[in-house]
Amino acid sequence: MTAATVEILGVRFHDLTRREAAAEIARLAGEDAKTYVVKPYSEFMPRAHSDERVRDILNGAAVCLPDGAGVLWAANYLSLPGDSLRALLQFPLSLASLVFRPSALRWPLRQVMAGVDFTWEMLRALAESGRTVYLLGGTAEESAGAAQAIRERLPSLTIAGARDGYFRSPDTEAVIEAINAASPDVLLVAMGFPRQEKWIAENLSRLNVRVAVAEGGSLSFISGATRRAPRWMRRAGLEWLFRLLRQPSRLRRQLALPVFVWLVLRQRLGA
Repeated sequence: MTAATVEILGVRFHDLTRREAAAEIARLAGEDAKTYVVKPYSEFMPRAHSDERVRDILNGAAVCLPDGAGVLWAANYLSLPGDSLRALLQFPLSLASLVFRPSALRWPLRQVMAGVDFTWEMLRALAESGRTVYLLGGTAEESAGAAQAIRERLPSLTIAGARDGYFRSPDTEAVIEAINAASPDVLLVAMGFPRQEKWIAENLSRLNVRVAVAEGGSLSFISGATRRAPRWMRRAGLEWLFRLLRQPSRLRRQLALPVFVWLVLRQRLGA
């Protein structure tokens, strides 16, 4: 792949639109090599910055996509010209663009993957190319519900199997055996960051799949178990706020966002 990359806190993101990224994953699903795809969120970037193993896993992906407007903001702010003084002056205006002018942030990363929106784009591309998919993650109800929703929306796409992601390490062998028996082209792993990325990196060599995709909470949304934010909030990059209001328990995870912003500022200042 020849897509340009942008480094944020030591993680290299690929500059692809949703359509281009979906087409690339469909292409990889037809190759003999085993690869994986990651989609880091803003609030998980501090962990990647501080944890070399997690950072190496993200950088080892064939495709690394920005899942969240915050990543686009960071890429844009880090790419602005100017010395340290100018960087400090640009900082509040750049942050304001997240709310008031998000379209201004679509450079050098052109498009946010926005979780499940990209997942559907990818599934359509896989259906058109005749690939098969296995779903791993969420609760048993979510994985089964997601499989049913995908079959209804994309009847030409073969769902080779589905199971929940709530299993312990001793059960990993049985999970791998079930996946290998189904022999899908693509494995969607939705077990939360960084567990899903670590699980993929540790087990990809033993999996009879061509591409593994770290999916976060996509199966919960696809199954209907979790409601999405209104369209206007998604367009404004505020889906995180909607989820926080509905699930206050997410506050602890959201507290990583100020840390992310601070780390990006430090990177820009060369600190």
